[in-house]
Amino acid sequence: MIKIEHLDLNEVLILEYESKKDNRAVSFRNFSKRELQSIGIFTEFVEEISYHIMKKSTLYGIHFQNNPKAQSKLLYCTKGKGIDFAVDLRSDSITYKKWVCAELNPENKKQIYIPAGFGHAFLALEDDTHLVMKIDKYFDSDLSKAITYKDTELNIKFNILNPILSENDKNAPTLANSNCNL
Repeated sequence: MIKIEHLDLNEVLILEYESKKDNRAVSFRNFSKRELQSIGIFTEFVEEISYHIMKKSTLYGIHFQNNPKAQSKLLYCTKGKGIDFAVDLRSDSITYKKWVCAELNPENKKQIYIPAGFGHAFLALEDDTHLVMKIDKYFDSDLSKAITYKDTELNIKFNILNPILSENDKNAPTLANSNCNL
């Protein structure tokens, strides 16, 4: 059984699979195509990527992949703790430039589903945080883009002064200069 929580951006969902416990273990699904389809998610994931983030305050994003290979994502945390962010980058959407976030950790077992057309960022809140991301389109370096986390037009509240960033994220442009075509 899967439980759904709607966020302020209706297309972005928090998912929780039912867990079972006995004298041996606690078990729960991380993925069920049938259960996702039962709640209206028909995304066909093609790849799963694991991130083992060494230091808290590491920030990934804001990342997205342009059309015609815009990606839907399903993310969850297997160790540590982090905040996952989704921002609507669809210029024709009534929620354009709006964002939501959710804490992911193994204790709450929450997953976030981010459909195509949204940017994504993740902030590790603990050392040795493990994040898993399923995607429905393969990475395309020509279409892969980033937006600076400091973009004042998006005004995302990361609540961090000096994040650990990749060179790509340090040099990422603003949304206005990102060539976003979602």
